[in-house]
Amino acid sequence: MAKKFLQFLGSKPGSVVELINGEKSPFKVRTEDGFEFWLSSEDFKNYYKELGAPSPDKWKLFVTDESGAMVETPVAREAVDIINSLKVAFQDFTKARHFLKGIYRELSVETKADIPAIRELLKKSAKFPEAISDKNIHDIIQLSSLAKDLLKGDVFAVLDWPLNHSVEIGPRDETSRKILDEVTPKAVRNAPQKMKNVEFSVQGETLTIRVDLSKEFGPSKSGKTIIVASTEGNKTVPGRNEKVGLNVYKELGTAKKSGNKESFKNINMRVSDDSLAITVDLSQELGPSKSGKTIIIGSTGGNQLVYGRPEKIGLNVYKPI
Repeated sequence: MAKKFLQFLGSKPGSVVELINGEKSPFKVRTEDGFEFWLSSEDFKNYYKELGAPSPDKWKLFVTDESGAMVETPVAREAVDIINSLKVAFQDFTKARHFLKGIYRELSVETKADIPAIRELLKKSAKFPEAISDKNIHDIIQLSSLAKDLLKGDVFAVLDWPLNHSVEIGPRDETSRKILDEVTPKAVRNAPQKMKNVEFSVQGETLTIRVDLSKEFGPSKSGKTIIVASTEGNKTVPGRNEKVGLNVYKELGTAKKSGNKESFKNINMRVSDDSLAITVDLSQELGPSKSGKTIIIGSTGGNQLVYGRPEKIGLNVYKPI
């Protein structure tokens, strides 16, 4: 008899399937009403659990339905995103999460009229309340009722390890703030992320990335390419939670003319003389990554040629789940 599995993680968790063939990827499964389809072994492992088994430990903190131990990812992401939007003010995920718990439990915020009250509480509780914009506060007010209910509770996303204790709302530590102000100049605290020849700008839901293709930063570590631009790792989009990893380079010797525009997903590229402008619609989602830990927003699908140029570009934009 085929084993039954529950989809515990996803945009609409709860479906039950039988594993018909799990010998090699893709796995063949069948729903209770007889519909058969295939899943990669990685997706099956990340999104399904044996019926009656507990949810994997790495997802226990993000459960949105405690009765079934299921994680509805859009709701979970909405709650985590709003916590992350406040983390810069508190310099701590758990403190930001407990601030929101107090906001939704005690103030029951609903309208723009609540902005002054939230702003005043931020001044009393956060290390850097000035880092929170009115838009951030408006997002707190406009959060969906499902996400608000999660944050009112005592379980969801309380990531206080290794402290192992809750951090309640209270006056900020003025002594530590004074020391921080004395030893860390504001210009350093608010310095832009270190990148080579990369500029970010955001207008509405559109991210624009600009690169000067005339610049060079010497050979790469392998010595096979010349670096033109790099985010030097994955960097956060200003004022948002999306992350960007970008590399632009020139190949030494005879450059391969391989490239595939068709592989570009939610990536628009414009080249004028030596100026490269890339736009990404941050409201778009292309589904989970292979690891299941992020949602892909845009990708060049590997390293591809810049339109009409010898340079190559590799770009990935994603959201943590």
